[in-house]
Amino acid sequence: MGLFGGGFHFGKKEEADWNQAEQAEHSINGSRGFVMISDGRQTIIPKAPWAQYKKEAKAVSEWYMLFYNNTWGEVIGHTEYSRALEKLEIFALDSDRDSFLIRKLSEEELYQLVETGPRREDYFPYVGELPENVRAEIERTFQKGVEVFGIRDHEDGKKMAEQIMNIVDGILETDKIPDAYGDIADVAVALGVLFGQALCCGYGWKWQVFGNSPDQASFGVVSPEGNFCNAPMSYLLRILTKQNINRFGENDNTVLLLYNMLENIDKRPKKEKYYPLA
Repeated sequence: MGLFGGGFHFGKKEEADWNQAEQAEHSINGSRGFVMISDGRQTIIPKAPWAQYKKEAKAVSEWYMLFYNNTWGEVIGHTEYSRALEKLEIFALDSDRDSFLIRKLSEEELYQLVETGPRREDYFPYVGELPENVRAEIERTFQKGVEVFGIRDHEDGKKMAEQIMNIVDGILETDKIPDAYGDIADVAVALGVLFGQALCCGYGWKWQVFGNSPDQASFGVVSPEGNFCNAPMSYLLRILTKQNINRFGENDNTVLLLYNMLENIDKRPKKEKYYPLA
């Protein structure tokens, strides 16, 4: 199907409306340029962003399409720009000399467009209880983290999340880690355990093992009704290694934002349980 033959969604054609469509946001981060598209709205995207934004993007050598999930307020990944245009061809409603008008995309369609990023299944088929040795190690890691980072009010999830956010900000600004830890991965494990515990004491989450099978599983925290889960160590590592890219193509410390978003999250369940967040 050609570039002007798209726009069909569940058998119904969506009318092109340039006046109501949103112009895609763009951002520059060093040598990389990003154009963002999200679900639930008609969007105008440039055919050649390197030409359209050339005055502000002289140093840009790589362009990507950044995909943003409005439902959860998160960037879910990106795709090299020319590849993204190929994938978006079937969703184009119209075109002019410089731009394409892309129809409203569903959340599921958005995930299908991602080539680089946390592509994930909608749920984990295997969920189990933590082995006692792992539970004991989490407790030891938590107690050490409380001492090393000077965590106060460690029975108050919100205050813990605020402190973790500030600690992460300090590490990102100075590139310094406590002497008690060998490298940034060790720090991510410590802060991840602290964040997981913040969800446990703040919202009643619990530590469990989840994955595709018992042999392909990792541990993290699960919401009270089992609808959502989070692997906090991986999440903190992504932030600390500056790979938690936001809608503007920048690394984002979203610790407190995510904590706040997860309050009463079970009231918005997905179709399947154990949907992974962040």
